[in-house]
Amino acid sequence: MEGAALTGLMESGVGASETRSPAESGFRVMIIENDSASERRLQPKLAQAGFTVSTVSHLENPCDALDRERPHLVMVDWDLPDIVIMNLVRHVRNHPLSAGPRLIALSSSASEQHIVSGFELGVDDYVVKPYSVVEVIARVRAVLRPSLRDKPENGYLQFHQLRMDTAQRRLTMQDETIGLRHMEFMLLEFLMRRPDRAYSREVLLRQVWGADSPAGLRAVDMTVQRVRRALAQCGCGEYLQTVRGVGYRLSAGSGR
Repeated sequence: MEGAALTGLMESGVGASETRSPAESGFRVMIIENDSASERRLQPKLAQAGFTVSTVSHLENPCDALDRERPHLVMVDWDLPDIVIMNLVRHVRNHPLSAGPRLIALSSSASEQHIVSGFELGVDDYVVKPYSVVEVIARVRAVLRPSLRDKPENGYLQFHQLRMDTAQRRLTMQDETIGLRHMEFMLLEFLMRRPDRAYSREVLLRQVWGADSPAGLRAVDMTVQRVRRALAQCGCGEYLQTVRGVGYRLSAGSGR
């Protein structure tokens, strides 16, 4: 399938609805789903909730569609062939904006191995089929909610060599861009605002993912690991430290 053309992309209009949220009306959601029945249930409900929704009915190369539509969030059928999933994840991670679009996996598998592998690849949430459409919309809102938070007036955070542009969602060290997924970016932003303070996984889950997020503590651990690996590529992986018996902190001091 790699390199083939993408077909069947269509844009849905979003009419007035009692469930529309003004804060959400600017968000674009793309559904990449082989299950047409599931897609038909989900797409109109998301539109009614205030999102602009595009759907891909036949997936061959999602990268062209992502570049063309520039969605804020992608919901992808995780039961598609591994090569398709890997190409999609790789493209999302290499998005020009370091935070990139958010990613929610939709899968018929509820096995722990599949769920953990999804989070390890970088999904922001994992939804098991059959699902409640109301629950899925709540999960979409939870994943996107951090994007609505106020940013510092000048739009920048600095921690030693790390510089974060919160407006452009870009992290750099000495002008070299460090690519992060959305929740990785949000986690690091939270810690950069509060350097040298250790936070438990429970606090990080509540403050970064949100009190009503369905994500669990394992998501915090895996996100920390991915951020640490990304920072390590620029020689500053030691900044994100594990504090035994407490949790995690961002510090240039010695870890303990």
